[in-house]
Amino acid sequence: MGLLAPLFLLGVAAIALPLWLHLLQTQSSERLPFSSAMLLETADQQVHVKKKLKYLLLLAARIVLLVLLAIAFARPFLAQAPTAIVATEAGTRLVLIDTSVSMDRTGAFSQALAEARRAIDEAPAEALIQVAGADAALNIAGSLTNDKAAARAAAAALAPSALRLDYGEVMSALERLTDGLPPPVNVHFVSDFQASGMPPRFSDVIPDGVSGLVPHVVGTGQPFNWSIDYLRASGNSIDVGVTGFGDRERVGDVELRINGVVVDGRGLSTTGTQSLHFDMPALEEGENRLEFRIIADDDFAADNGWFHVIDNSPPAAIPLITINPDGLPFTYLSAALESAGRYRVEAMLLSEFDPRVLSRYRWAIIDDIGLVDPRLASALTAFIEGGGNLLAFAGDRATTLEAIPVSGHLPAASSVRPQAGGFLSIGRIDDRHPVLSETDGWQNVTVSRNLALDEQVDDEVLIRLSNNEPFLIERRLGNGRLLLVTAPLDNTWNDLPARPVFVSFMVESAGYLSGASDVARTYTAGATLPLGIVGSSSGQVVDPDGDTVLSLADTAREQQINLERPGFYEVYTPQGQTTVAVNIDPRESDLLKISQEVLDSWQASTVASPVDGGAGFSTEETETVPLWHWALLILALIVIGESILGNMYLAPRRTERA
Repeated sequence: MGLLAPLFLLGVAAIALPLWLHLLQTQSSERLPFSSAMLLETADQQVHVKKKLKYLLLLAARIVLLVLLAIAFARPFLAQAPTAIVATEAGTRLVLIDTSVSMDRTGAFSQALAEARRAIDEAPAEALIQVAGADAALNIAGSLTNDKAAARAAAAALAPSALRLDYGEVMSALERLTDGLPPPVNVHFVSDFQASGMPPRFSDVIPDGVSGLVPHVVGTGQPFNWSIDYLRASGNSIDVGVTGFGDRERVGDVELRINGVVVDGRGLSTTGTQSLHFDMPALEEGENRLEFRIIADDDFAADNGWFHVIDNSPPAAIPLITINPDGLPFTYLSAALESAGRYRVEAMLLSEFDPRVLSRYRWAIIDDIGLVDPRLASALTAFIEGGGNLLAFAGDRATTLEAIPVSGHLPAASSVRPQAGGFLSIGRIDDRHPVLSETDGWQNVTVSRNLALDEQVDDEVLIRLSNNEPFLIERRLGNGRLLLVTAPLDNTWNDLPARPVFVSFMVESAGYLSGASDVARTYTAGATLPLGIVGSSSGQVVDPDGDTVLSLADTAREQQINLERPGFYEVYTPQGQTTVAVNIDPRESDLLKISQEVLDSWQASTVASPVDGGAGFSTEETETVPLWHWALLILALIVIGESILGNMYLAPRRTERA
């Protein structure tokens, strides 16, 4: 038997406390003779003996309680004889299998599994075996074992992924893994050893802690492969890059499918890189799924498709809450946002505005925050806290309020400040913010008046004026954002709406507040999809196989989604559906392997030691049976018993009066 934390046994010293208290209670008091009580002397002695026994029993219970508490914290365990794993001089054989997408070429992975089984079977009988897969990361398969059948089963459970092999990341992870493996660690690496995946610095693939590296090359020979490398869509045309690898010429075709229907095609006959030109076909309204598919007999089918999404949706409507649908704010906003071709401003008269329509939008604009009454303020606050966003401008009406609706800002004593000395200019700008990173020309904006606000702790001031007062503030409310401009959306206080920077500012704000700026439509397998695409409320993501990879309940916990399969991912939100395309890394299409000289250098660069041999190191994997929970169980029972005894022996007795 052993202890995991023996220092806790020092707690046994606490038994001195109940012993001390017991001695205090049992000290003999001074006896006084009393003649009339002489006949009771015998009975008194008998009662005293019984009382003494009861106190000793209570004392014993308390001492045992403290001792068991100390033992429980010391975490005792019972060591059993080793039965399963024994590490000897043979150390560990790590069988590393390349599971990147290039291993999906014809016959390569079945070859790899055969090589892995051979490496497992030829391991010394005393060696421990660990199986792992390698693509973008190191993936442990099964547990460390000397059971060769279990190791073969772990290898058989692996399969090629759609990810690229990252030699540097895998070797770094290998270093961390070897720290916990019995040395010497000898790695048997089964791979096609693509040259395109080798890092520029050879030192990045020389792991520390590895005593020997044995490469097992699969997929030999000269493969023939057609691949799609890129797609460029612009205007009325689409250009597709196609490369043929190998010295054999084979005839093939490239089909264009839109929403699953073949609409066009081009022929292939020669190897090398070429660009195929397609006229932009007629697209349906909304999202269109484009898939270019190579129809040919080659050795690697995984890269024969390329996926792309074109959104042919009408411009997104943006609600403008205003009292004047024909005023300057509407004119300025329409001119700025509609210039991008993706947005359409929809004026909503304040007197007729129904807050319930906000649920149809990701964000809204209000041209004077001072127009907001308590009912609308409550609705806007709920909208933002639920994941919506609001761009609000100040104005004359805001200056008369005790507090700014929704934001809660307190206007300064002189809220509107005429500038007697001329105009203010734009001072500091947070150009790292998405709204401002792509805007230019703020230095040309002049401000004659501004709404002075008392800044609050939650404020993120994105733009300050030359007098250091805030001009643009962002505040998070629940799951949404509020952007507040301390000037009106006209030319009475400033000339921002008349400046070119206003156009880029509004377009970038639209992308930021709608989530569109966070959304790319095409990704490479292994990339991550930011949850900005699903908005700040609830969403659901479905992979190309129709499996849900992000549920409604996961939205609040996850920060990103790994895109591991080529094809179309569907993102569902309360505002609608969005589709993104995922393609494999084009570099995986070049199946040319590392030269034999590089492989030999790699193998020789590991620490020299006989493969699966080494110095006398041995360890035993001893099974342990924890005992501390039994101690806690007995402890609980004694606590209950001590409480009962305490109530029985120490509680004051009631005397009944006749």
